[in-house]
Amino acid sequence: MSADWVRERVVHALRESATLCTQLSRTRLDVVLQGATALHHCISTGGKVILFGNGGSAADAQHIAAEFVGRFVHHRPSLPAIALTTNTSVLTSISNDYGFEQVFARQVEGLGRPGDVVIAISTSGRSPNVIAGVLAARKKGLSTIGLTGGDGGDLATAVDLPIVIPSSNTPRIQECHITVGHILCDVVEKMLFQADDADLFSRGNLVSSSPGEIAKIVDWETLLSLRRRWRREGKKIVWTNGCFDLLHVGHVRSLQAAKKFGDILVVGVNSDESVRRLKGPDRPIMPAEERIEVLSALEVVDYVIVFSELTPEIAVTKLQPDIHCKGADYAPPAGKPVPEAKVVASYGGRIEYLPLYPGASTSDIIRRIRGEVNKG
Repeated sequence: MSADWVRERVVHALRESATLCTQLSRTRLDVVLQGATALHHCISTGGKVILFGNGGSAADAQHIAAEFVGRFVHHRPSLPAIALTTNTSVLTSISNDYGFEQVFARQVEGLGRPGDVVIAISTSGRSPNVIAGVLAARKKGLSTIGLTGGDGGDLATAVDLPIVIPSSNTPRIQECHITVGHILCDVVEKMLFQADDADLFSRGNLVSSSPGEIAKIVDWETLLSLRRRWRREGKKIVWTNGCFDLLHVGHVRSLQAAKKFGDILVVGVNSDESVRRLKGPDRPIMPAEERIEVLSALEVVDYVIVFSELTPEIAVTKLQPDIHCKGADYAPPAGKPVPEAKVVASYGGRIEYLPLYPGASTSDIIRRIRGEVNKG
């Protein structure tokens, strides 16, 4: 074989793997986020992660478990995770007495507890022992995440959260699986311990928690540190968000209604760039620095934070508020879609809908002002 052929083979493999990871970020991002949320909730409430698969997938299960138990990047307390492929006596005795198909199910039956999360790995999604392990987990009330490929196989329909790599090439699928595993480890580690380096989720966000600034305006590190304290104290956290471009009585009444659902009201504010993308080039009317300062002056508001995404999915994933408040225009059955609804459901939160007040909207106010200006 020529050197050119070998070179082309290497380049093709690298590009194919990179393309799959990019495609995954576009088509499966919400499921990966939900998986990270489920793992964070599991570990933060005393549960453990149980992983299993065959062959290369067994190695991936052991690899991911090691990242949780040892460390991923940062020095921090060990996290509870176990791969079901490491005890040869258990593996051989179950295979001998019950058949290889039961090698994972039997272990899940003995080790799994409500609140645990199972990560089942199968490139085809059709491994009988992996499917049996998932069914045993669901029977015991465990949450389940599936890493698979191709059309997902039976595994994709058996688990709560299927992360399906859109390829039929086993090596490429396995490469994406370990990438996803690393992402889950990274996000959970950051969510639990908030290492000192740049936070994955807060890059580009406006923060203002330095000495001398308004104490209600916080960055993510401060907010999540407070969240851990609130959790210990048994306080109920309420989140709502918006552009708050021109603060008016409708906003005030909505915030008052939101606060009644819990003890701490955290208000998320869209960054200037995200407002422009949502509302058009003429918005925001007021810059984020002024919008958050006005909000922080309201007695009903406890904390204010800026987020740069178009929707609050990532912010809600991080904070995990007990109550997520939306306007009544999002209320089912005819309301607008709520992209973060699956995230809220994944950690056991709930969504409440706030009443709208006729005539009290930013768009109406802007139209009235423009009408007055046009008249002279």
